[in-house]
Amino acid sequence: MTAHTLSSTAERAYWLGRYLERAETSARLIVVHGNLIMDLPRRIQNGWKPLIDITGSSADFGQRFEGHSERHVCRYLISDPRNPGSLLSSLAWARENARTLRGIIPRSAFEYVNEMHLEAQEMFAEPLSRSRRVDGLARIAEHVQRVDGFMSANMMHDAHWRFLRMGQFIERADMTTRVIDVAAGAVWQTALGHDLFSDVQWRSVLRSLYAHHSYNTSVGEPITAAPVIEFLLKHRGLPRAVAYGLNSLRNNLRDLPRHEKPLGAVSELIEHIETTDVRRLAGASLSQFLDQCQQQISTLHQQIHARYFDLRAG
Repeated sequence: MTAHTLSSTAERAYWLGRYLERAETSARLIVVHGNLIMDLPRRIQNGWKPLIDITGSSADFGQRFEGHSERHVCRYLISDPRNPGSLLSSLAWARENARTLRGIIPRSAFEYVNEMHLEAQEMFAEPLSRSRRVDGLARIAEHVQRVDGFMSANMMHDAHWRFLRMGQFIERADMTTRVIDVAAGAVWQTALGHDLFSDVQWRSVLRSLYAHHSYNTSVGEPITAAPVIEFLLKHRGLPRAVAYGLNSLRNNLRDLPRHEKPLGAVSELIEHIETTDVRRLAGASLSQFLDQCQQQISTLHQQIHARYFDLRAG
């Protein structure tokens, strides 16, 4: 594997994976959260703020909008050009990375990404009705899955493929910890008061991560906080569980040269999760644990960047 492969096209493949994963997860979260709002009584005024908390955009959002109305939150997360993490921004960057990888990825894969980007611009043009938003977000999730499946079946499973998958898995692990953190946090507890609607809340979390059916078939416990959190963090057979993503990332790293530091970082995080009895965590202790996981994921990303993408570090 050449230095050119590791430093240029590898980084684009890595970020293509991250942006595609971010777009699909964002689309899914918005749809499922909207359904949750419909399922809860009107007296619960939690609204759309948790989506801003999940993306870590509270400060930036607060500078642009007053209040967390459905219209403002959805615009910010879907189409706001000032938000670099919006759905349209993620698709634009995915398209740009796919464009520069046309000699690496199958030609049809770029055409799918380009088509998805153009269709999203049209679907999410203002004014955006609720029904058009829901249909458009569902379409984006389907588009991303089609791209992912096509590349998995047709792209050469070489170093570029490994970097693309690493980007997907690190983005997925980060987002899953954020979803759990917000769902278990003070915002939801204040809004729900007692545990009366806890099953509705955690069922929504499972659906947002495509894990509702898998939980029912493999766990066999009522949908409550402790078993759901353990399932999403530790289950090695669930593709969107943190443990599954980190183990897959570690396997891809092992096939790359000079992997010692990033491999050490991901192994340390896996051990941290495996040795923690997450069922005993609640409130501040759970939030602290998840914050530590997110910091370690950030460190892992920095290790990958320094080892493979930053020529100065080399």
